[in-house]
Amino acid sequence: MSITLNPPPLSIPSDFAQDKEKNAFFNSLLNTIYQIWTALYGIRFSATVKTTDATPTGFMRVQVPTDKTVMIEAAVVARRTGGGSGTAGDSAFYKLTGAYKNIAGALTGIGSPSLVQGEDQAAWDVAFAAAGGYAIVTVTGASDNNITWEGTLYSYTVGA
Repeated sequence: MSITLNPPPLSIPSDFAQDKEKNAFFNSLLNTIYQIWTALYGIRFSATVKTTDATPTGFMRVQVPTDKTVMIEAAVVARRTGGGSGTAGDSAFYKLTGAYKNIAGALTGIGSPSLVQGEDQAAWDVAFAAAGGYAIVTVTGASDNNITWEGTLYSYTVGA
């Protein structure tokens, strides 16, 4: 699932542009509105997925439009809810940050992603993958572990 919300186009009315005081006030007002808009709609979505084995599973994804760069922050928490391996209540947290650029349709990661984590089972993991024009956050559990993963993804886009 991918949601893209863009702020409405904002411009200064011509009569305000000619008056310095009105222009400064209107610019300040537009800046405040834009900051509120991006604060409210910076969150793209939250998601939940369940895994039962050690297969990487696509969890959340962000479209990286052509000729744009997207920075992604994913906060993920996990808890073992069943299965024959591990200990009841095993848990983990992850904060994954990275960026991708799309140049003429070719998606490329920028540098190495940053991962801050704490986990009861070392086999669990959160990472990035790329497919088509999408950057995908993947989660990997462990064999014979029922794990519920929940996360929130933020993305920031810049480009022509």
